[in-house]
Amino acid sequence: MAKAFALFIFVVAILVSQNTGNVMRLQGCGGRVFVDEAVVIDAPLRADCVWEFETQEDRILVVSIVNGNLNDAEEYFSIYDGTDSDSPILRVENQKIHEVSRKDLPQSVYTTLPEASIRFRKTPTSNLQLRIQKAVPCPFNLGLDSQCGRVVDELSCYCATFTNRVQTDQTMYCIDNNMKLISFENATEEQIIQSTWGTQVEYWTSLTDTRREGTWLWESSMTVPVYTNWAPARPDPYDTNIDDCMIYGGIRFLTFWGDIKCVTMARAICEAQP
Repeated sequence: MAKAFALFIFVVAILVSQNTGNVMRLQGCGGRVFVDEAVVIDAPLRADCVWEFETQEDRILVVSIVNGNLNDAEEYFSIYDGTDSDSPILRVENQKIHEVSRKDLPQSVYTTLPEASIRFRKTPTSNLQLRIQKAVPCPFNLGLDSQCGRVVDELSCYCATFTNRVQTDQTMYCIDNNMKLISFENATEEQIIQSTWGTQVEYWTSLTDTRREGTWLWESSMTVPVYTNWAPARPDPYDTNIDDCMIYGGIRFLTFWGDIKCVTMARAICEAQP
């Protein structure tokens, strides 16, 4: 009987849902929902409503308020790290913030599991919407001589390793930590990364033309760059050159990109996306 009732609630939740782009908007008094990217729920019109959320196994969930302050809204509900009856409550005041994370990110709480539940105990006096999104776990570091943070947005994670390695070793270092050697999707992302960890020394990226001379490819995503920031006269146009990997920073290239030998020793940036 309990399983049948839970299934009924799940079906009702889906029937009143609306998809807007990649965000699913839900209304009603509870249900269980899989979060593919993002879900927005309207606060129910009565108390004692319970929403349960899950996402893919190697991801976590982040909860925030749409156009509001999560800390101020916690009197109306509790957010649990999991869906069990004894799951711990997540509070804004107990969240640990990475030193290099952006300071203007939405006030949020992160689960440690791919599941969460929100249990309403009081009806809000005004319109209240909660946003539940899929995110990647983000450690404080990857060990010695490294630093991590949510430096671009609240969903992704970037880590800098300050140990010099050749490009292929940096690639494997990122993979071993369930991340990828960075690929810059746009100028904004690049500027944020460079302002976070500086450009005084050189950092490896995943851009190479080792597969085909002159055809540059982000190996982390196997895509051709739509945004570039090459230094003047770079990359080297000659077919015989062996400068097959892209680096930025240092006295040679500063904030620009340069092509150099892949066996050069340099630092690196790893990234993980939801």
